[in-house]
Amino acid sequence: MDPQGKKMKIDAEKFAYAVISSQNVESDLPEEIAKNKLTIFLTSYWLAERFNQLEAQSFENMERKDYEDLLLKLSRFRSFR
Repeated sequence: MDPQGKKMKIDAEKFAYAVISSQNVESDLPEEIAKNKLTIFLTSYWLAERFNQLEAQSFENMERKDYEDLLLKLSRFRSFR
């Protein structure tokens, strides 16, 4: 949640494009490059959508343990590999 109490929402498509544009996939095979980029794009898109779903929940009434559980869930999405 931002400082003004408004919920944050990530544009999943823009986020996914930003992620794939920042990733360098090394391969000589165009199909392998495309598959890797597609995997990164879809993972990024899904992660942004998941974040938006979690953000839509009310954090104000969330218990400390629930908040820690949420952070743990988000930390599992650190890698695309």
